[in-house]
Amino acid sequence: MKKAILPLFLLIFYASFGQDADTANNQNKDEAKDTNVFNDYYPIAVKPFLGYLSNMNSQETILFDAKPVVYYSIWNTIRKNMYEYEDKPGNAFYVTFQPHIRMYAENSKPVKTPSYRFLFGWQQMIKTSSNNFFTWAIESGHYSNGQSGCTFLHGEDDETMTCSDFHATITDDTNLSDLLNRKNGNFSTNTTKLSVNFRFNELNKRDEPYKIHSFTASWELYHNRFLGLFDFGGYSEFDINIYGRNRFGLEYEYEHQWKPKLRYAIEQKFEIIQGAHPSVEALRSETTFTLYPFNRDIGLFVTYVYGHDNYNYRFVDSGNQIGFGVSWDWFQPFQISRAKPADL
Repeated sequence: MKKAILPLFLLIFYASFGQDADTANNQNKDEAKDTNVFNDYYPIAVKPFLGYLSNMNSQETILFDAKPVVYYSIWNTIRKNMYEYEDKPGNAFYVTFQPHIRMYAENSKPVKTPSYRFLFGWQQMIKTSSNNFFTWAIESGHYSNGQSGCTFLHGEDDETMTCSDFHATITDDTNLSDLLNRKNGNFSTNTTKLSVNFRFNELNKRDEPYKIHSFTASWELYHNRFLGLFDFGGYSEFDINIYGRNRFGLEYEYEHQWKPKLRYAIEQKFEIIQGAHPSVEALRSETTFTLYPFNRDIGLFVTYVYGHDNYNYRFVDSGNQIGFGVSWDWFQPFQISRAKPADL
């Protein structure tokens, strides 16, 4: 795994600076004609990041935490329509792969219980008459860690009689964090998430947002059938009683183009798990400050976390964490005026 760290760095940096180069090369072109796939925008998105994260408990020591998230566009008219038209919604259809990887200070081949989210998504963004943005998104797919071990019993496979018998002994008073099989405990569910976002934009003389207040609310449902149709990749009855079916999110972000080459963002996120095992801390809070030097996609962040963990089955853990590192913002402010009424 240690040999794979350098390629991971190179991949993320190549994607970031490759997009920056494309953006710079296109500054003197007509924005409406720019169809480069690297300039697709997703107003509701998970930002890729790589950095240090402190430990939440004494059972594991984290070396680094990373989400090398990618979005594969099927069709995306958001940026084009916001630039060209006054009142024509932009749409994005896409596939997103959202791995979550942690390296621990121990032998882990492969990465210890990684997370994998594979989702199909649709977003629609509407520009209001005052140049604010309203976006809704629906994403659905699979979420798992690709492991086969019994979740709360070390040394046994999942779905065996021994594993099931042991899980039957778990009560509401059991501390699941103490029992968790951190080596290869299975986590698997299908999921659908509905999100809405509203951005209040203050424009500069170039018709670019330089102050943005962004509000997002979300509801994520864990369900058994993939895309609600196909019977694979789901959970057992035991699993769902531990996971809880519903997760509700609320986010606020303030972004400011402070100087021509300096941008910063302050972000607060909350998540509430509904219906999980009583030992699970329902609340998760993340407070993050990000600085974007030279007004590029790449940012330097520091973060403070309180509440449950967000690394697949480690939501049974809770505590406090601090972190710092680099992140990438694929949805930079862009020129949104020069519009004409849509011919609908």
